[in-house]
Amino acid sequence: MTPEIIDYGQFAERLRLHQQGRPRWELLDAVQREWGYEDPGGEPGHSRWGGENAAHGIDWTLPVPQALNEWWDSPLNSFAFNPRLYWVHTQWPPKISELEVGPGGGLLGAEGGDRRVCVFMSEYHYSHEWGYLAAEAGLPDPRVVVSVGGRWVVQSRSLSEFLTQLAFERLPAHYGWTLRVRRATVDADPEIVRRLTASYRELGLLPWQERGTDALSYGAPDAVIRHGRGPGADFRIVINARTRRALIDVAETLGVDWSGDKAIGPPSEVPAPLEELGPVSLSEGDADARGRWTVLSRGPVAPPEVPGAAAALVQPPATVSSVAADQDGTTLAAGDTDGYVHVLETDDEDPETIGLALHRAPVSALACLKLDSGRRLVLSGDENGVIRYWSTRRKPLRAPFARRRTPVRALAAARWETGPALAAAWADGLVRIWDLTSDAVAGLRLGTGVTALGLGADGTLRVTDADGTSVLRLDPAKLWPHRDLRLRLDSVDWGSLWTSRGPGRMIPDLIGKVASDDRKTAMDAVHDLYRLLVSKEASSTAAVPAIPFLVELMTDPDNRSRSTLLLLIADLADVREARGGRGAAQLAAVREALPVLRYLHDDPESSIRWAANELERNCAASPASR
Repeated sequence: MTPEIIDYGQFAERLRLHQQGRPRWELLDAVQREWGYEDPGGEPGHSRWGGENAAHGIDWTLPVPQALNEWWDSPLNSFAFNPRLYWVHTQWPPKISELEVGPGGGLLGAEGGDRRVCVFMSEYHYSHEWGYLAAEAGLPDPRVVVSVGGRWVVQSRSLSEFLTQLAFERLPAHYGWTLRVRRATVDADPEIVRRLTASYRELGLLPWQERGTDALSYGAPDAVIRHGRGPGADFRIVINARTRRALIDVAETLGVDWSGDKAIGPPSEVPAPLEELGPVSLSEGDADARGRWTVLSRGPVAPPEVPGAAAALVQPPATVSSVAADQDGTTLAAGDTDGYVHVLETDDEDPETIGLALHRAPVSALACLKLDSGRRLVLSGDENGVIRYWSTRRKPLRAPFARRRTPVRALAAARWETGPALAAAWADGLVRIWDLTSDAVAGLRLGTGVTALGLGADGTLRVTDADGTSVLRLDPAKLWPHRDLRLRLDSVDWGSLWTSRGPGRMIPDLIGKVASDDRKTAMDAVHDLYRLLVSKEASSTAAVPAIPFLVELMTDPDNRSRSTLLLLIADLADVREARGGRGAAQLAAVREALPVLRYLHDDPESSIRWAANELERNCAASPASR
């Protein structure tokens, strides 16, 4: 399906409607979604009390504007979920700046008044602060001012407009295609700016003031163009576009050169692709090529049986959207279209229904499980593809258990000999099965149309679609070939070891992700491990115990990151510049693994063969050689 083209040349009209009384955060929500930001589900990891809040300079008698409180409480606050998209520091409660509003300039009006400014945010290097006038603190959505050259100037006509403009300034650089045109190029060809102003309309936002730049933004189909003015504008023109084609169209209109391998920067935030599978089609005797499952039988539709009392947990006017029960029917759960999950433990001394707002979309699937310890687990999925996992006697985990960009269609849970197992089916046809003991996960590409799943204590998986139910026998050893590796990872005290960027607590999780069936997850994990473990000075004490695990994963022919993983292992052997012999143990660990990796010299992939040669070369070198 071709994405809708959004003409940002019409954005000024959208902004005008927003200013005339549209819902306060409607425009921010639209801008974020248009550029690719998606609600990650769960609760934000960053709160108003996080960050580098200053404790001094706070006037506790001043009210905090309603809009600022709303933004912090809103699930639309993408900063709270992913601060690194923004490169700003927040301040809570807002503090009084040492810089006051000067006389003149019209900020306070002819009558004057309170000249103080309440700062709620700073640029990452603290070169600028953003705040609102103390005199306007009682307004629901006051103007925002920015410190520029020792004075305050108006940045936005309201807090909500400022936060929308901030998203416009930050998100397109992460989610869009980017072309930057240097000052010298634009200064040498003044026609570029003339073509800009003649061809495109301003967005209607006030000029953005930051780090010596006074930038006006213009809109084009699927693109925004920033004209940076002022001494800080190293790039006079910056084009961000939702598609590469839209960026090229703007560049050609402006007459700027976009050729060259690195002229156009691709998005840095790219969502994981969905599966492209046809309808599920299983017949008795079918088997997975990797031996993970075999179809034992195919019969009539047999959805899971759930006590009717579960649906009664949802009270009008809410609408039931999903129900589930545990294996003995003593834990009942129901989800509704408002995103609430309602749970009742019928064998409790004083049974009481608990309702939690766990989702921001209709609940589409549920599963319950009672563990040997008596603890009850509830798994819930929604139409946004988010899965939450929690124990009924504890607070739900803030982060989602899993999330994909397609609705959750079915969930199941059971106790196996290996421990608790969970299963989930998404609308694009992917089914995942987790081993909770080790966090190992397998991805089964069964096909679309799954309406229900069931996990049996005997290690079977029931898959129901519109035409029938298939029973699959699962082989845990082949489902989770690295389950034992994950358990062995837990035996290492990673917190006492060091990487090039601090303690090694992240290492076991990243090594586990290298085993993922998802190529992007595996590749991202290898890249993160490279940053943490590879050091010419061998300062990473976590590298030596990590090497055997990486080698073990490299010998898996199904690993999705093989060439990059082998290069990581090869570079861990490159410790020729290590001082004081500190690289000897690291090099020895790689050399010990070399015999089991030599078969890769004959690998069909040329990139693997090249990496194998690099490994041999680095292992042959002496730590002291230059």
